Amino acid sequence: MKPGTAEIIGGGFGGLVAAIALARRHWTVRLHERREAVDSEGYGIAVQRNMAAIFETFGVLEEVLAGGARLDRRDSLDRHGRVLMSRPTERSPYRVDRRHIVQVLAEEARHAGVDLCFGSTVTEAQPDGRLMTADGQAFSADLVVIANGVNSALRDESGLLTKRRLERDGAVRIAIPRLPDEIASAAIDGTPMIEAWADNRRVLYCPVDSGRFYVLLGSLAEDTEARATTIDPSVWSRSFPTLRHFFNRVATEADWTQARWAQYQTVTLRRWSTQKIAILGDAAHAMPPYLAQGAGHAMMNGLGLAVALDAAPDLASGLARWEQRERPLTDHTQRWTRLYGNTLFLPDPLKKLAIQAEQRIPWLARQYARAANHLPTGCEKT
Repeated sequence: MKPGTAEIIGGGFGGLVAAIALARRHWTVRLHERREAVDSEGYGIAVQRNMAAIFETFGVLEEVLAGGARLDRRDSLDRHGRVLMSRPTERSPYRVDRRHIVQVLAEEARHAGVDLCFGSTVTEAQPDGRLMTADGQAFSADLVVIANGVNSALRDESGLLTKRRLERDGAVRIAIPRLPDEIASAAIDGTPMIEAWADNRRVLYCPVDSGRFYVLLGSLAEDTEARATTIDPSVWSRSFPTLRHFFNRVATEADWTQARWAQYQTVTLRRWSTQKIAILGDAAHAMPPYLAQGAGHAMMNGLGLAVALDAAPDLASGLARWEQRERPLTDHTQRWTRLYGNTLFLPDPLKKLAIQAEQRIPWLARQYARAANHLPTGCEKT
């Protein structure tokens, strides 16, 4: 089809990748971001093979990785700090600050000719391509991409929402400084990502750049003690006694004014598009972060959208082909993410078996890693 005009709502991973990919295919693209500047939550993102392929295609992989940290292995621990499983981080060796990635993508969008409109809140998106912003501006486009997150009111108004499930659990995500002796130890023994499970709680932490740890503290929604921000170290130490000193650091060194406990959600749409509207990212297929693929699918589906439209004779067939090609893998990851997340709810003896199953059953490991190992549409094999 002939390139047209696109209005993209949301400046996260999916919106930015779609904007770049469409602009590179000669679309006229405007992106609306409600924040006043390029920004995002400051927590870590696992750059897995599928995401790395997209960054490589855009020519920004080295710049993205320069803002992160390389990991050597993933150690899964029990409540007493015993290593139940240790696996090399082959498919996801890097953790990178989310804010850094968004800034790199935003700069690449500018280079591609995308008009980035900050402080622009879209209040209305019609199926015929008309938009209205909070300050009264009206726009019309050949394609509208809704990529403004799990709580998207515009998504809800589209009539495409089938299910929005609040999961039983959630997490708070923060960052703390790395100590000099931790940096020195990693240089000698390798850099691990630590994941620990006990009771109905989960701790994950790893370097996110040269000087900081990314920390995730997961718990049940009903676990009001664990949900508290700032955390109470004694509460978490009951489940993970060997990490007491670490929890003391988290309580005192994290910026708790920027932290909040968020409940996980799973979103399913009847279709990903209607007339001139396409929906992607968490607005279309939110999932818990257990397989670290929410951002990956947002970006894969953003690039896949541009590729599908570029090869299609018209918008309707392009949108249909896009969903037909990209949705099966997204649905697969949503299902297996929830399955892996069920480890949280198992009794401790079964937790051990569930964690070790990934190493003992190669087929299971392949299901968990299918999206991470996938070559996204629009990326060439190297």
